[in-house]
Amino acid sequence: MKYLIPLLAFFFILSPVYTQSITGNVIDAETKQPVYGANVYLLNAGSGDVTKRNGTFSIPAPFDFPDTIRVSYVGYRTYNVLLDDDHIDKILTILFVPAPVQFEEIVVTSLRPEQQMRHVATSVDVLDAGAMTGTRTHYMDDALQFIPGVHVHSRHNQDEARISIRGSGIRTNWGVRGINVMINGIPLTDPDGLTDIDAVDLGIVDRVEVLRGPASSLYGSGAIGGAINFIFGERYRPFGVHVSSSAGSYNFQRHSVSLYGARDSFSYYLSASYHKKDGYRDRSGGNSQRVFGRFTFAPDDRSDVELLAFWRAINFDLPGSLTHEQFDTNPRIASQGAIDGQWRKEKTRSRLGLRYRRELDDRLSVAISGFYGEHATPYHPIFMVLEEDFRTSGIDGRIEADLPVANRSNRIIIGAERQYITGGARYYVNNTGQRGDLGRNEQIGVEKTGVYMQDEFFLHPGFTLTMGGRYDHLSYDFIDLIGDGSFTDSFDRFTPSIGFAYEPAPGFIIHSNYSEGFEPPAITELRGADFRLDPIRSRNIEAGVRASAGRHTEAAFSVYTMSIRNDIIPYTVGFQTRYRNAERTRHNGFEASVRSGIIRNTRIKIAYTYSDFRFVTDADHDGNRVPGIPEHRLTGGIRFEIPGGVYIGSSIVWNGSYYVNDANTDSHDAYTLVSAYAGYNWRMITFRMSVENLLDERYASYVRTNEAQQRYFEPGDGRGVFFGVEVKY
Repeated sequence: MKYLIPLLAFFFILSPVYTQSITGNVIDAETKQPVYGANVYLLNAGSGDVTKRNGTFSIPAPFDFPDTIRVSYVGYRTYNVLLDDDHIDKILTILFVPAPVQFEEIVVTSLRPEQQMRHVATSVDVLDAGAMTGTRTHYMDDALQFIPGVHVHSRHNQDEARISIRGSGIRTNWGVRGINVMINGIPLTDPDGLTDIDAVDLGIVDRVEVLRGPASSLYGSGAIGGAINFIFGERYRPFGVHVSSSAGSYNFQRHSVSLYGARDSFSYYLSASYHKKDGYRDRSGGNSQRVFGRFTFAPDDRSDVELLAFWRAINFDLPGSLTHEQFDTNPRIASQGAIDGQWRKEKTRSRLGLRYRRELDDRLSVAISGFYGEHATPYHPIFMVLEEDFRTSGIDGRIEADLPVANRSNRIIIGAERQYITGGARYYVNNTGQRGDLGRNEQIGVEKTGVYMQDEFFLHPGFTLTMGGRYDHLSYDFIDLIGDGSFTDSFDRFTPSIGFAYEPAPGFIIHSNYSEGFEPPAITELRGADFRLDPIRSRNIEAGVRASAGRHTEAAFSVYTMSIRNDIIPYTVGFQTRYRNAERTRHNGFEASVRSGIIRNTRIKIAYTYSDFRFVTDADHDGNRVPGIPEHRLTGGIRFEIPGGVYIGSSIVWNGSYYVNDANTDSHDAYTLVSAYAGYNWRMITFRMSVENLLDERYASYVRTNEAQQRYFEPGDGRGVFFGVEVKY
């Protein structure tokens, strides 16, 4: 907190009050709708503004007249008009005439506040539903395979996955850690930093936004690797129906139906889906059901309300992991421990989120959001039979203000967030899959409080300086109702960030930033440590380039170095996972991606990731590579559309070899996955088919690093054929 007060004072002291201004509205000349995000600039005075959601702008009046006001935005003709002092305190109405676009402007909603891509000072990827066409989008690795720096391990080839950005969260043996995950901006990540990613229904996703690199200055603890925002329900038309059905190898089935519509200031989106699969391996089948709803309402032209709700239930068997010898000889078998203990999992999760935003005037807006959720695991036999039930809730409030500084537009956001999770976990002796005697009974509570601030300073229409910081405090309460293992603990830290984005030419953006990350251990990790665990701390420096050439071609390159202290490393004792701190590790990397449609009727996607992750200072592993992440990863895809509605395509994923333990004594070999697909669009109907893992490559879709019995590998699917049909009305 001692760092936050001086920063707040600095921004407000420098914010002068202006009594005269040049104000107005920018409106699309054809649709008569307000234009959001247009640059408005006084050429002689050197000051400017960016239009708000309702198309308004306000610039401090210059000292000398006349002056020329210039309005520019991608997809519109640049507007220039000469102003004199008669225009002071009069509202200008600017009709913006559309022009052919050279490249697509993207607004990133996962950042606080929303930012246009050209102003973002860090590495961000945005995938819309069209960009994912041709992938199965059944599992998380299908959807995110073309984003560099992102590694996805799909467990049991079902919905459960571990996502790692630049090496974060690779330690966890279930769920996602080190990444703040949201659904339409509402947190899916719990206050203890763990995300149950199988709540996301990829079959109905409209857009995915991925922020790569520490995002703790925005989201606090649990975002040391970045953030992911899944956007659903952005389909606005009077009425629509979307029905989808797929089937394929290993008795795979997925069926869904969606209803959506909009009228006046109200819109809705409702979806339900069912997924089933017997599985490639013995004891790996299961099913899941999901229901999702999104409702929006605009009471007036300055406010909007959004309600989100989802429910998910899964039920599947667990095949366990295999040794290297078992993986090489018969990857379809289940481990003997999973067979003897009848390992399986049942889970339910639900969450309700509400968000309200209001523009108080042209320069000031407020937003408040909250959520409440429950999740339960009524029956989960592994080395013990686990039962758990938790409730989680949170509230976030923030103020966004445009406060000119030295005749420059300056957007400041100040917010506060508070989250809770409470519940209990009970562990029973596993008697061939049935509950035996109660072995552990625990009550758990985590409280997270954060105060954050971000300043977006438009020094010039092509140069944006972004500064931010956040103070977080987390408290843990663990009550052992049977033994003497109760404890309380707390962690707090301030995490700053600073960066810039510079656009020297349209479509060419240079960005760089420095950011720090902070991630305390989860309460289960504290319980599973042989001694007190310290929180992970990181310092990240990166630089990159984003470029667009023509209407359908874009490329991005970034290089970074991240110094990490106290990385939390898992290891197993018997079946139980334990944890320790590594004193210091370093993650260096290079990421590149290209998406191009320069060839007629053809889309090409390429992504390359170089990851050099090593232990710098560690008692036993100095200089060794951090396990679980390959040094090289290359993905590519091509899609060709044939006149008449036919399309064909293929994708390839090449993963280099990587170690599976800290000692670097065992590894997973390099492998290549090839898929091919085809489809036909006929009026409202789409038919599609795909062949996955065309070469029938043997690979592990998930690895358990540092597994004591050397059971590291959970094999991925062999060759499979899938068919599907969609109807959209």
